[in-house]
Amino acid sequence: MLSAFKKRPQIMNLSKVKMRKIMNFFLKEPGLGLSVISSWPNFLLCSLEKKISPRYSVIRVLKSLGLPNKDVRFTTICCLKEEKFLEKYVIQYQDKVPQVLQAYRQKTMIGD
Repeated sequence: MLSAFKKRPQIMNLSKVKMRKIMNFFLKEPGLGLSVISSWPNFLLCSLEKKISPRYSVIRVLKSLGLPNKDVRFTTICCLKEEKFLEKYVIQYQDKVPQVLQAYRQKTMIGD
């Protein structure tokens, strides 16, 4: 975690509750290891409810149906700008897989 603090000192300002919540999510849901999290400390500064969780829900729905055809890394998904993510993973598949838009909307509405 020291390397994460060196890369992004702002994470020192996170509350213990938020840090624990985000770390638990990353370790349990997408199954990222501590080394990945410390390599990408920006994830700790993102909103779990408004960004991370909705994106994970969309990718989980797509992967359950064998989409997209190429392997998608969750770290890459998290780094995309919102418009690019929506275009590439929600809008592109919303006709074939209506659950994608539903999963995204449900998760973002929960966070509001």
